[in-house]
Amino acid sequence: MPPEIADVSKTSVARFVPNSYNTSIWVGMGDEYYVLGALAKSVFAGTSALRDLKSHYALPKLAALLWLACRQFRFDTNNIDAFVQVLMPPGEISNADNLGKKLGQSLNRGIVTPTNKLKGKLRNFHVAPEGSGIMIYRSRTLGGSYTQKNIGLLMLGYRNASFVLSQKGNPALAETTDLGMNWLVQQFVQRTAVGLSKEDEHLVTAIIAAGKGNFAPLRSLSRQATLEGVSADLKLFQNILPEVRSDYCRALVRSLRNIPSLDEILICGGTADFVKKELTDHFQNEGIPIVWNGGVQFPAPLDTKGLGERVADVWTAHITYILMLDKNFAYDRKQDLVPDPNKPRPSIPTSGLAQLREYAKNRYGDKPLNS
Repeated sequence: MPPEIADVSKTSVARFVPNSYNTSIWVGMGDEYYVLGALAKSVFAGTSALRDLKSHYALPKLAALLWLACRQFRFDTNNIDAFVQVLMPPGEISNADNLGKKLGQSLNRGIVTPTNKLKGKLRNFHVAPEGSGIMIYRSRTLGGSYTQKNIGLLMLGYRNASFVLSQKGNPALAETTDLGMNWLVQQFVQRTAVGLSKEDEHLVTAIIAAGKGNFAPLRSLSRQATLEGVSADLKLFQNILPEVRSDYCRALVRSLRNIPSLDEILICGGTADFVKKELTDHFQNEGIPIVWNGGVQFPAPLDTKGLGERVADVWTAHITYILMLDKNFAYDRKQDLVPDPNKPRPSIPTSGLAQLREYAKNRYGDKPLNS
């Protein structure tokens, strides 16, 4: 689902029918209605809300994702059992304290959707800091030596950059800055000053391609009417991008200068690959080993969208969450959580969470589980 969102009136969404649930996404909670994804962007001038805290629009986004999941797996939207895990920037964790309560109340009352009301019980709600999935994965890999090391984790996303420090196995520091890919994109748009828009969906892919030596997509960004004008813009883009990229890397390094000495640093996130060379050079000079993506290898059978390392943290956090629920429910799992490509897939695919959901319902009835 694209990240755009727009708050709208009830009458504004009444004319949209759910002929394509991937594009016609909206939810209503009380008097508040929100349109999300492609519909928000194309019809209501919705934005990615990058300046807002993630918790600000988390409730309608979670509601929309639950509805999409029900549609995808053909669940009864009038009687769902929801287990929800949310990853938030470390600097915003406290803002999510009431999110689970609000989501549970909304599900009890019923959330208006393009089809039926979305109603049910929130059986578990767990908030974890971004990067926690990869850090826990690394701790399992290292075993006992994890508690003997000082390990940093640098996560570079589009919206922000987060840094987490584990000292001898104990959380010691967690902070979030605005130094995500969005910072670089804004600087590129401002410094070129030729009418580019940071909302242009082709801008980021063109910048990434140029970082790998392919400047053709940058040419297509030009709004000039003549070949001479387009060529002039391309030359400008080629001059400005290395400058902006260098400033971005310097800003990242400055933000890390006051951290304690590290035995290793885990670097992950979709933006990390764009500045991989610069980060590698810096940490090699500092004598700090880098473990890219914490050593996580996202299983190829699950990578149906080609996201790769961009979902490494989400996937490992999900595995950790399911294992936690298994333990709390005393559930003896028979099916592997991580798919083995050498094993035949079951004829009727059943997710780990779906198995646990049925088990919990049979054992605990209507009682929610709070971790």
